[in-house]
Amino acid sequence: MKKFLVILALVFGNFLIVGTGYSYSAVGYMKCETVNKLVEEENADVKNMIMFWFSGYYTGRNYETSSYPKLPDPQLVYIATINYCTKNPLKDTVDLADYLYSSLL
Repeated sequence: MKKFLVILALVFGNFLIVGTGYSYSAVGYMKCETVNKLVEEENADVKNMIMFWFSGYYTGRNYETSSYPKLPDPQLVYIATINYCTKNPLKDTVDLADYLYSSLL
């Protein structure tokens, strides 16, 4: 009987743990206003965030489209992000990533 209660407690406990979901947000997804602000502040991490985020976006799109265009230089992705966000402050980095990926095909 004790074994049954222990197993029941473990199963019930797992349901409680699963019920408390965790969420995350992608660091690279930002409004262009935010990107512009971080670049102006010379935030040291913004460059790496954008480059790594686009690399993940690129990989995901490759799986989606089953095409594998050449991955652009991360420095160029960062420069393109700054230029794009300066010209389009109301857009976001997903709009930019769609544009960059489409231009690689």
